[in-house]
Amino acid sequence: MLQSQPLSESGSWLSSVGQEAKGKQLLKEAIHIARSQTATGCSGSGTSPDESLLNRAKEYAEAGYYGFAIEMITGMDNPVFTPITMAEVAGHYAKAGEDQQATTVLKQALAIAQRNDHALYRTMTLIGIAEHLSQAGQKKQVPQVLEHALKSASAIDEAQSGQNASMKISQMLRIVKQFAFIGQERRAIELLDQSLPKIRTLADKRFPLDKISQLIETAAQYAALEQKNKALSTLAEAQKAAQAIAIDEAQSKSDALARVADAYAELGNFDQARQIARAIENVNARKRAFLGIAIAYGKAGYSDQAVKLATSIGNRDATFRGIVRHYLNSGQYDQAFEIIQQWNFKDMLSEVAFGYLETGQPERALQITLSIQPPLDARHKDWRFSAIARGFAKQGKFDQAVQVAQAITDKSYKAQALTAIAEQYVARERENKEPIEKILFVLTNSYNSLFGSSNKDKASKILDQALQVAQSIAPKGATQ
Repeated sequence: MLQSQPLSESGSWLSSVGQEAKGKQLLKEAIHIARSQTATGCSGSGTSPDESLLNRAKEYAEAGYYGFAIEMITGMDNPVFTPITMAEVAGHYAKAGEDQQATTVLKQALAIAQRNDHALYRTMTLIGIAEHLSQAGQKKQVPQVLEHALKSASAIDEAQSGQNASMKISQMLRIVKQFAFIGQERRAIELLDQSLPKIRTLADKRFPLDKISQLIETAAQYAALEQKNKALSTLAEAQKAAQAIAIDEAQSKSDALARVADAYAELGNFDQARQIARAIENVNARKRAFLGIAIAYGKAGYSDQAVKLATSIGNRDATFRGIVRHYLNSGQYDQAFEIIQQWNFKDMLSEVAFGYLETGQPERALQITLSIQPPLDARHKDWRFSAIARGFAKQGKFDQAVQVAQAITDKSYKAQALTAIAEQYVARERENKEPIEKILFVLTNSYNSLFGSSNKDKASKILDQALQVAQSIAPKGATQ
């Protein structure tokens, strides 16, 4: 666990209840620790210390602590993650009806992104901003951001390398997907029509799979935009390009044909898909192709055909795991859970539990987590319990939240859970429009009815526990 994380969480909560000086000091220390850990490559997981603090900032924005979130984000000054995270905060401002603040923060995010001298990274960052705005439902601002991204993409030097040309097209296809997502189908089709000739010019010999993959992606986007004729003609080009791969590149040819077969199946052209799959010479690639077709049958609702095909290739479990993965990715957790139970995929229970948590069903997530056999290892369990406690707190179910938090043994995860609960106490009072200076007074008089124990300030007690845990694991010299 990153040492900066509990300090940043405690700093946020202290600031929110009026202890600005102490809160800012803890925040300053958290940022200093995170920067030091990032510079030395010290990270206890796949998430860097920078990213971890930015993730905390997003959580504070969700709870309404916009100013504190922005202070954390700008304090990190990460050229990619800072502007993208700022865009998320802009989305929260907009949801709260604070349009002027949303516009101001978005302009700051765009300015930071535009300062990046690397055209490819600048383009990717701008697209990331647009994607986060879309996900937050703030579609009004997305077109202008996408136009900035298009302008930036045009500056990517294709002549510098063949890989640059391929990456440029990949970013164009991401932009197309966003235009389609916000309902600007005509603009999306226009950009697809512009991208297709560029894909055709990619070097077949050096990057054959890049060209074929991008033709397939273009076909899929045409299909999503109800341009089925264009989709099929583009897939035909992908098939022709795959078949033209030189005989000395047999593996690449088989892999490419497998991708084409899967793409036809995704469009519902199962006969064509199976015909291509049968002609694939490499045994493993042929099996992968049929597996993809079986999954597409299942996704389309043809479960009998999916089972029959999966059984015929001797890979039934992999097929249904693929279908479960599709349901998880599309948020269809009940369907995923049903298949997991039917085929006894116990190792996927943790994923579906997290899915339920993401959709605001912490009770379901806790029930599934507790049912996992053999039980999760302690650290994995504590991480999951910390997230579940946060989920309960967001719904105002503080007794369940505290009960789950107290079952956590890892100090860092316990600190996260406890400060999240305290944070949500304050957020609830903010929703009631109470002045911040009156919050503690209100909490003192309301928690007795919540817990039925005493008139003491429950939030302060929880925060005290969190601070004790955070300080016990902080590096020497981090706090005064």
